[in-house]
Amino acid sequence: MLTEEEIKGLKFEEGLKKLEELVTHLDDGNLSLEESISYYEIGIKLKSHCEKLLKTAELKILKVSDKEKFITEDLRADDNE
Repeated sequence: MLTEEEIKGLKFEEGLKKLEELVTHLDDGNLSLEESISYYEIGIKLKSHCEKLLKTAELKILKVSDKEKFITEDLRADDNE
């Protein structure tokens, strides 16, 4: 099983793959109740980690887009002068 520290070290793609593997194991129905709960808890942590990584990426994209918008506006203003 994954620890919280191991989860924090995962890249988005790795986290998503691990989450998919957990879901597959849960869907198989071959786990005990205790194992299922443990997998579910880890799955929630993986989901949160992946969401955080996506939000960070989204903010970076917005930041770059805003910079691009300002540069384009500055260039247009220079052209009008």
